[in-house]
Amino acid sequence: MDPCIQVAIVDDSAAVRMSLRSMLKLDPRLTLVAEAENGSAAIAMVEEHRPDVVLMDITMPVLDGIEATRIITSKFPGIRVIVLTAQSVGSSTADMALKAGACHLLTKGCSVEEILDTITDGFSGIKDAKDELIP
Repeated sequence: MDPCIQVAIVDDSAAVRMSLRSMLKLDPRLTLVAEAENGSAAIAMVEEHRPDVVLMDITMPVLDGIEATRIITSKFPGIRVIVLTAQSVGSSTADMALKAGACHLLTKGCSVEEILDTITDGFSGIKDAKDELIP
């Protein structure tokens, strides 16, 4: 059996974190290792738990998801950050998230299957969004 993909969730909304937690339980290849409610806490969480993947919100108090992504991907280049946003994928904020080091960007309204596939596809050799969107 393949090793589990360790996932961390970062979102300031407890309801969103709970929903993502429930989604992760649907795929036996995924294990939730930690949660944080802002970008600053996310950096400390990543330092402690070293997840394979971080699901990151953009708009949060203390430190936003774009800056947290930039710090995490520069300090821990092997950790994949998937940004979840309420904004449209083509927005300038989305572009900033990918330039900050996010490997993929999803809208919060996407399907459970899309979130789970995006997490697992990176471990199957499928291209990241930044490979296709950033020149």
